[in-house]
Amino acid sequence: MNLNYPKIFRRIARIIATLFALYLLSLVFVYFKQERFFFNPKILAKDYQFEFKETFEELNIPVANNINLNAVLFKAENSKGVILYLHGNAGAIHDWGKRAPLYLENNYDILFVDYRGYGKSDSEYCNPEDLFSDMQKVYNFTKTRYKESEIVVLGFSLGSGLASYLASKNNPKMLILNAPYYSWKTLISEEIAPPIPEFIIKYDIPSYQFVKQVRCPIKIFYGTRDFLIHPDTNAKKLEALQPSNIKLFPITDAGHNGLHITKQYYEDLKKVL
Repeated sequence: MNLNYPKIFRRIARIIATLFALYLLSLVFVYFKQERFFFNPKILAKDYQFEFKETFEELNIPVANNINLNAVLFKAENSKGVILYLHGNAGAIHDWGKRAPLYLENNYDILFVDYRGYGKSDSEYCNPEDLFSDMQKVYNFTKTRYKESEIVVLGFSLGSGLASYLASKNNPKMLILNAPYYSWKTLISEEIAPPIPEFIIKYDIPSYQFVKQVRCPIKIFYGTRDFLIHPDTNAKKLEALQPSNIKLFPITDAGHNGLHITKQYYEDLKKVL
C-alpha cells in the first residue's frame, strides 16, 4: 500500500483551517447580530387590541426621544401594591399578561412591560446601557403611581437580571426572581452556547453583582428540572451571596417555563405575597 502521508496531512490541515475560519466568521456574525439570538420578540401591530378578561389599563412609557415602551397594568380589587414584572426573552405582553391572575389573586396590581422591539414597543436594542436605562425609567414611572414601599420587582429568566439591577439601585418592597441566572455572559458562554467565548457577548448582565447590593428581601423560585438555566450553577450560587436575605423555593419537577402552572408555585407565591 502506497500512502502519501504529506498529502493526507495537508488535506487535514486545510480542513481544520477552513473549519477554524468558519468558526471565526460565525463569531463575528454573532457579535454584530447577537440581538437576533438573545432576543426573540413577538412584534404586534400598533393598533393591536389586547383581549384580557381582567381589568387592565394600556400604557406607553417614554424612555427616550420618540421611544415608548408599551405596558399593561392589571388592577386588583383590594390592592396592596404593584408587581413590576420583567419578562423573559421571548414573546410579548399579549402572552405574558395571561399570568396576571396569579398575582391579582394575591391582591397585587401587576404591571407587564415590553422591552424595545417587543409587542407594540418602539425601536430595538443595540447596547446594554439602553436596556438598563429603560428599566430604571419604567421603575420611575411606577413610582409616580405607587409608593416605593408598595413595589415588588419580579423578573423571569432574562428579566431576572434586570430586576436584580433595579432592586440594587432602588428600594422596592421585595425582589422575586423566577428561573434566574448568575451571569448572562456566563450563562451563554458556558451553559447555552459553549462555543461562544464570553468576550463576544456585549450584553453583560451580572446578576451576582447586583444581588450583593440588594437590601430588600429576595425570593428565588426555580424548577428542579430546569435544564436551560440550571439551578446548581445559578439560583443556588445567587443564594450563597446573601444566605440570610435570600430564600429559595425549589419547584419540584418543574422545567424552565413551567413554574407558574404548578400548584406548588401557586402555594409558595401566596406565602410570599
